Parts: sequence; C-alpha cells; structure tokens
Amino acid sequence: MIVITMNNCPPKLRGDLSKWLFEINTGVFVGHVNARVREKLWDRICENIDTGQAAMVYSAKNEQHMEFRIHNSSWEPTDFDGLTLIKRPLPVVKRKPQKKEEELEPGFSKVAKRQMGRRRRMRSEGESKKYAFLDIETTGLDKESDEIIEIGVICTDEKTITERWSAVVIPQRNIPDSIIKLTGIDDKMIEHEGITLDEALRTLNDKICDRVTVIYNAPFDMAFLRRAEAVTGRSIHFKKVIDALSVARKRVDTVPDYKLETVAEYLDVSAKGHHRALDDCEILCRAYFKLNEF
Repeated sequence: MIVITMNNCPPKLRGDLSKWLFEINTGVFVGHVNARVREKLWDRICENIDTGQAAMVYSAKNEQHMEFRIHNSSWEPTDFDGLTLIKRPLPVVKRKPQKKEEELEPGFSKVAKRQMGRRRRMRSEGESKKYAFLDIETTGLDKESDEIIEIGVICTDEKTITERWSAVVIPQRNIPDSIIKLTGIDDKMIEHEGITLDEALRTLNDKICDRVTVIYNAPFDMAFLRRAEAVTGRSIHFKKVIDALSVARKRVDTVPDYKLETVAEYLDVSAKGHHRALDDCEILCRAYFKLNEF
C-alpha cells in the first residue's frame, strides 16, 4: 500500500501518477505498486514538483510497519531510538520589524555586501554547523543495473573534521575492468575488505542521521542510495541534503566544466587521489567550505 499527498502538483505530474495510482482527493493518490515503480514515481515527483510539497507513506517490514518520505517541507524525518518520527519546526515568534541588513546605506563596500549575503544564505539554509560529506563509487552510471562498491563519509563540526569513514561494498557482479582501473577497487580488495550493502547502509545511517549531508551531484548518488534502500529494505534517514554542484554553479562561472576536480582546482584545493570515495569526500569538504566564502 502506498499513499502520496502533494500540493501545487503540475498537470503533467498528475497524469504520470494517475497511470499507477488512484487520485481519491485533490493531490491525494493511493494504490499498490512494487518497490521499483514506487522509487521511480518518487524520483519523478522530486524532479517535477518545483516549489510544491510532497509526502509519501508506504508499507515496510520494520517495527512501525511503514516508511515515509517528505520533499520540500520544513517538517523533517528524524531517527529516535530506531523509530522514524517527524520533527515539526517551532512556530516563528513575530517580533517588532527591524531594518533589514539588505537595506544598505550608501557607502557600504562590496565586501560588506558579500558578508551579509553569506549570513542570509546561512540562515536560509538553516545550517546546523554539523555536516556529513558523502561520496560513493559505483560499477557504472545506471542505477538499475550498476551497483555501489564503496561509500565514504567525512563528518565535521563547524569546519573541523571529527570523523572519517569508508567501506568497500560487496557487489553481486564482477567489477568492470574500466572501473578497476579508475578506482583501484578489484575483486581481491572486495574479498579481503568488503562488507554487505545492508551493513554499509546501517553504518552510513548512523553517521549522517543528525547532520546536514553534502553531496557533489546529489541526484546521481541519491538515485543509487534509494535503489540500495529498495534492495535491502533498510532506510537511510537524511536530515537534509545539499547538492554542492548546484552551489558551485551559482557561485563559480569561470570554469570550463563543473567536475569536482575542476571546481576544486579553481578554488586552489588539491584534487589528488580522485576516484576513491574518502578522497573525494576530502576534496568536497575543502571545496564546499571555500565556496561558502564567496
């Protein structure tokens, strides 16, 4: 059983959902679909709902007998002793209007304007100052047929690295030669260091559940991670995900392309060791903090 609720739903998206689910009220869809169709429907919703909000609840084999996902909402799923609860934000107390920082008096320097803009971005993003920089390595680019072979995470408080973790993941198929050459991860390494996908997701969830997760090209990594959730039946609870690629596109406009190593070099961040998960996390961490100085 699956239930999806949305507001500001575009007509095209409503048409796509109506092929698989019944619309029993405005923006409320119900039905029975398999995990693969469910994941594709949720991906379609997240890609096309624009400024609208969406929530999905579906049956799962866990203590609560259900899982849920939320998109574009200030309400956040959070883990509480193994149970997934919804964190509702406190109501905003109205205060006496004050002069806004952006209402600058003549004579303010460009540096002052950038600093004020950065403070506004920090407030709007609701930064908790606790980040988890995440990267994965895969056997290819197709989330349906390719697999995760490595996961890396670097945790920071403020700008201080507090923990590094990575795991080689046992795939169901042999690793292509091109990926072995690119990453250095081969069957021998898998045999000696590899852990199951379920174990890797469990540890990953413990690392990131109370942090803002930063990923470079987040849609790619998230597609593989959502697929891994469907395969294992284990959920990963993301407090919030920031796509560092989108941040780079907004703040850097003089690079030939937006590959991580290209942006890193532009920011004077060494890209040595590229194409291993933990190395990429290190590059991403340093590059992201420099991007926030713009």
